[in-house]
Amino acid sequence: MSQDPSHDRNPFEVLGLQGTEDLPAIRKAFLRIAAQSHPDRLRMKSPEEKAQALELFLGAKKAFEVLSQPDKRREWSERMARTKPRTPATPVTPPPEAPAAPAPLRPAFTPAHGVPVAPRPAFTPAHGVPIAPHPALTPAHGVPVAIPPPGAPSGPRPSSSVQPAAVALQLYKMGMVALESFDYAKALDLFSKATKLAPTPRHQAMELVCRGHQYLSTRFFDRARESFERALQLLPECREARVGLELLDKQSGRYLKGR
Repeated sequence: MSQDPSHDRNPFEVLGLQGTEDLPAIRKAFLRIAAQSHPDRLRMKSPEEKAQALELFLGAKKAFEVLSQPDKRREWSERMARTKPRTPATPVTPPPEAPAAPAPLRPAFTPAHGVPVAPRPAFTPAHGVPIAPHPALTPAHGVPVAIPPPGAPSGPRPSSSVQPAAVALQLYKMGMVALESFDYAKALDLFSKATKLAPTPRHQAMELVCRGHQYLSTRFFDRARESFERALQLLPECREARVGLELLDKQSGRYLKGR
């Protein structure tokens, strides 16, 4: 296979991938890097940090453009599969040696008159009745305790009282905290999980708002506008979607003036 002239480094490694991901996973990895290293997000950083972030952003963008082509993506995936180190073969261990035959037992000790000593009977209390084995432990009411079968998991069983709606509410609260911290990738993951547990219009709208912010950070203005408008269709009172549209109009206007 010929060397790809359009990309010097492995684009899968640039995006932190394993080489077997599909296009949606590749896009998600690129958006995560772009949201952290885009120049518009680093206004308060030093010139050195801005230069490093810009280099990281351009490398991720170039890697995404290469992997967006099906033939290039398949070519790099096959190349990574061939260059992965093979797992070392399991060393062959010699079979364990057979245990030595036990030494023959000595004959029972006999006293001076030559009569063998009989083995002692099991210990019995003073009244002469042999001790019976202990029965299975039973509680106070007399019902035997069931013994779990071998291999059964120990410990208390998980409670089924936790409702999916309660878990979705906790994920939604955590997603709002991440959204207020401008961590759109984390917020999108939390809102997506909340939507799977409880597909309410609020959860779905906030998932679209986070997608719109990610598109906005990479200057995909058309996709960002589509995400914010779909969020308003699901939830007309969604304040976050309206704020996103206002921010979109400002950034797209500045971008058009700069061009």
